[in-house]
Amino acid sequence: MVEKAANIEKRNPEEIERLSAQSHFLRAFHNGHLIHPSIPRDGLQAIADIGTGTGVWMEEVQQEFATTNVGRNVQFTGFDISWTLFPDQNRPGQTFVVHDAVQPFPDEYHETFDLVHIRFLSYGIKADQLEDFVESVSEILRPGGYLQWEEIDAIDAWTIPETSTAKQMIYWLVKERLAKGLTPAATTPIVKALQSPKIQVENGEMNPMCWTDNLLRIYHLETLSTHNHPSAQVNSMKYQWTLNFVIPLLQSCASTRSAKAKVSRLPWDVTELLTIEAAKITELVEMMKKGQDPKVGEIEVLMTRIVARKAKIFPQNGPWLSEWHGTEADPE
Repeated sequence: MVEKAANIEKRNPEEIERLSAQSHFLRAFHNGHLIHPSIPRDGLQAIADIGTGTGVWMEEVQQEFATTNVGRNVQFTGFDISWTLFPDQNRPGQTFVVHDAVQPFPDEYHETFDLVHIRFLSYGIKADQLEDFVESVSEILRPGGYLQWEEIDAIDAWTIPETSTAKQMIYWLVKERLAKGLTPAATTPIVKALQSPKIQVENGEMNPMCWTDNLLRIYHLETLSTHNHPSAQVNSMKYQWTLNFVIPLLQSCASTRSAKAKVSRLPWDVTELLTIEAAKITELVEMMKKGQDPKVGEIEVLMTRIVARKAKIFPQNGPWLSEWHGTEADPE
C-alpha cells in the first residue's frame, strides 16, 4: 500500500487549503451537522474517516465534541491512500493510516468503529469495486455501528438558465468517469451496493434490523441542494466552492489526455484527438477561472447524504427489541 501511495502525485499546500475551505462550506451546507442528527453521539467511542486527506473533518468533529459532554474520549482514525496530506504534527486522539480503500482492511480494524465517515470517494472507486468496498467498510464497523456517506455527482450540477459552460463541464466529467471505469452517477450504485453485503443468521437467531440477512440497513437518505439554501454562507460560497471542486477534476482530465497523446505507438488520429480534447478542457478551465460565462456564478449542485447501520444478531428468546433500539427493557 505504501508503494502504491508513493505513485500518487504529491499534492501541494494549495490542495490542503482547498480541502479546508471545502470542509467549511460543507458544514454550512449540512446546516452545521458534521454528523447526521439521526446518529446518536452518546455511544461513539471510535470513529473512522476514509479518504481523510488532511483529517479536517476529524479535527472539526473533535473540536465540536470538546465543547460538549459527549465524545470527549473518542478515538479517531483517518485512512487515505497517500500520506502527503497528513498533518506534520501528531494530534491527540487521532491516528493516520495509509490504506487503499478498495482493498480489505487489516484484521486489527475489524468491528472496531462505531461510525465510519466517507466523503466523495466515488471519484476513486471503480464501478466493479464498489460492492467489495462496501463489504470491507462494513467489516470495520461494530455491530450496530453507523456509516455516513456523502457524494456529489457530476450530473447533479446545473445552471438556470442552462449555459454552455455547465454543459461542457458535465460532459467532460462524465466522459472521464466512464473512461476510468467509474459510474457516471454514483448515488444509485452506492445505494444498491449498501444493500448487497449479507450476514449469516443461524437457527434460533434473528436480525431485527430488517428481518432479513442484510448486513446493512439504510436509515436515512437525503438530497441537499444549494438552490434556495437557507444559509447565506452557502449562497455566497457556492460559486467558488464549485470551481474549487470541479477545476482539479477537469485539470486531471486534460493532463490524462496530454500524457496519452505523448505515447508514440498510438495512431496519429488518436493522438490528434487527445491533443484537441486536452486543449478544449484547458480552455474551459481558464474560462471558468476568469468567469467569462456570465451565468456560471449561478451554478447549483445537489449532494446525497446516506446513513446506514450495521446489523446486530440476537437470540430469538433474548431481549432483542429493546437492545437493538437502545432502550431499557421493561421489568417483568
